[in-house]
Amino acid sequence: MDAINRRAALKATALFGASAFASRALMPVAAAATGDTASPATHYGPASANGSVAEVYQRARQVLYPICRVCPQCDGVACAGEFPGIGGVDSGMSFQNNFKGLQRVGLKLRPLSGNKKPDSSTVIFGQKISFPAMAAPIGGLAVNFPNLHDMSEAQYFDAIIGGCVDAGTMGSVGDIQSDAWDVTKARYDVVARYPGKVVAGIKPRPNENLIRVIRLAEAAKAFMITIDIDSAGRGWMDASSATAVEPKTVAQLRELIRATKIPIVIKGIMTPEDALLAGEAGAAGICVSNHGGRVLDHSLATADALPAIADKVKGKMVILVDGCVHYGTDVLRYLALGADAVLVGRHLWRAAHGGGRPGVKLFMQTMHDELTAAMVLTAVPNIAAINRNVLA
Repeated sequence: MDAINRRAALKATALFGASAFASRALMPVAAAATGDTASPATHYGPASANGSVAEVYQRARQVLYPICRVCPQCDGVACAGEFPGIGGVDSGMSFQNNFKGLQRVGLKLRPLSGNKKPDSSTVIFGQKISFPAMAAPIGGLAVNFPNLHDMSEAQYFDAIIGGCVDAGTMGSVGDIQSDAWDVTKARYDVVARYPGKVVAGIKPRPNENLIRVIRLAEAAKAFMITIDIDSAGRGWMDASSATAVEPKTVAQLRELIRATKIPIVIKGIMTPEDALLAGEAGAAGICVSNHGGRVLDHSLATADALPAIADKVKGKMVILVDGCVHYGTDVLRYLALGADAVLVGRHLWRAAHGGGRPGVKLFMQTMHDELTAAMVLTAVPNIAAINRNVLA
């Protein structure tokens, strides 16, 4: 089905049932209900005694359509070119490449191993998390989704962070350089409620401005900072603006890294050469990412870029990766390709709008359970034992 026909089909079914999600529909959850947008996202309460992930996605589809169709497989086809929005930039192929690249990665089924109780926990920057998946920073909510009023930014970040913390891992906050300073500061008021549990994403603002945001992250006790250097590609031409972003040199990154004791991860690394430059700057880690296909059309899939990067820097710095992470098997495959942990973006965004904090918790717990089951079936006893031998 081509993209136009697919969009029409999804529009026709947007407000109806969620049978397409039945495979993830059997676990309890408190699903979303509308409520007071002036308080944190605690207004999301149980939809029924038998709430389910299917209800979370059904509600998300009702809330998010047409910004997001909540497709059964989030592959970037229906939303191609919808930018601002949730889709990939221009033709949308970079988003679609991420999906297709990951689907080409197969796993070896090895059930005859006696592997009964695998340990899915891991340690990142000295902190133990329940499994190697954390929330990806998503910012620019008012820019990309201006007509979406079901929850405020504070409610959204509270749902993302709280749900991830409830699932034993790390939440996140995003950034947009065009926000007023009081808006940026208010974001870190949410972070401060979860000390040591939040990934703080910061745009590649000019260093003086970026360091001001780092100070907010420090005061709020953020777990780590990501700088998505790929965000500079489309915004840096307005370099004279007070809300500018800019491409970074190694020297500029080094200045930022030396400005704080919080681990800084350089996000937007897609080649071994740039990974080595990030290491030269002193980065604690990198994130292999093409920004969800939202900055450069026809870029390589992160699953295709990751192995060569890991061959160069594995063990020298933390390697994160994002790109269409949906299931526990996606976590396993990305780790087998060389990552230490994954960042989850669009799917948590959907879970937050469909189920608030409980929906985010359920999504992450479900992914955790899927990963544990996959580790049993691929003869992997713990996270450290995951390598390319599990790949078909």
